[in-house]
Amino acid sequence: MSCQWSVKHLNFLLLIPCLFIATHVQAQEIAPADLETFVDSVAMESIEKQASIGLSIGIARGDQIVLAKGYGSADLELDVPATEKMVYRIGSITKQFTAAAILLLVEEGKIKLDDPLTKFLPDYPTQSHVVTLRHLLQHTSGIKSFTSLPNYRQLLSQNVTHEDILARFKEMPFNFEPGTKFKYCNSGYYLLGMVIENVSELSYDEFLQTRVFKPLKMNTTYYDKASPIIPNRASGYSRWGGKLRNAGFINMKQPFAAGAMASTVTDLILWQRGLHNNSLLKPESYQLMTTRGTLSDGKAINYGLGTFIRKINGKQTIGHGGGITGFRSDLIYYPKLDLTIVVLANCDRTNPARISKQIAAHLIKSKTKNLEKP
Repeated sequence: MSCQWSVKHLNFLLLIPCLFIATHVQAQEIAPADLETFVDSVAMESIEKQASIGLSIGIARGDQIVLAKGYGSADLELDVPATEKMVYRIGSITKQFTAAAILLLVEEGKIKLDDPLTKFLPDYPTQSHVVTLRHLLQHTSGIKSFTSLPNYRQLLSQNVTHEDILARFKEMPFNFEPGTKFKYCNSGYYLLGMVIENVSELSYDEFLQTRVFKPLKMNTTYYDKASPIIPNRASGYSRWGGKLRNAGFINMKQPFAAGAMASTVTDLILWQRGLHNNSLLKPESYQLMTTRGTLSDGKAINYGLGTFIRKINGKQTIGHGGGITGFRSDLIYYPKLDLTIVVLANCDRTNPARISKQIAAHLIKSKTKNLEKP
């Protein structure tokens, strides 16, 4: 039977001391009584329709986790049920961590957002363009994304260096003049990871471990690698193009700072609360992260620094999704509701954003007491 945590399980206090589970009476003030039943039905529907293999879902109001639970299978071959403890690759949610790492270096006075990339990577050929760190963070650099190249998937298993990855795109013509358009670009975040390493004199992995994971007590978050033993690591699956199969191998040096992390639903709630409560960044840095960027003509884009800023269910949201071989993820925060929803999945056909949207819509419709903050 799948292990689960809910509002009734106070032993969660022993596992994550900086968050706490509400008692049943308290929980009625922050979540409807039928929340778990509703989430169960949404998750199982996705599994029964073969859109999902395993799911872990976490929901928090403020600092209180009101639901953390697993569904389906974390490993079909070993018959391991998914629980709230499973570690999933989170793909592009990694970009939030990369953006925060850059902002930590900004706070230390070591870099500025409008510094040119060539200040840190002087040999990078910008082809007479001025590319700033802000352009890279906001996907407005115009640099070609290496994950959009025709041979990208054929190269995923290769053990690569930074120079190998850069060679794939650095000489390609820019898509547009930096700052004039928004176009999602994994190359930009790969380059930001290199900047972090050059400035901090630490590997990207070491920087996150010492400056982010440890301070926030994120004990089940990793730079995902094949060789280390990671407890509760879920297996990834694919349904695209035919019957269900194990997802193909990807060397995690390839996504790097654009998508190489793995985590759990509870750790990602810790992450979001750490940002919101300014436990990691100064308030002005978090404000920069969560404010829409603007193009050179003044037009706003729906992206800050490592965050999408959109309206969902008629409410403002801040978050990011992720997709990588065998896994899909979604982390969303509703500021007015002080509501965080995390959905992690180990199948590349799953749509976590849809599941998250359904859960939020249910909470909004339920008119939970004091749901919306003034």
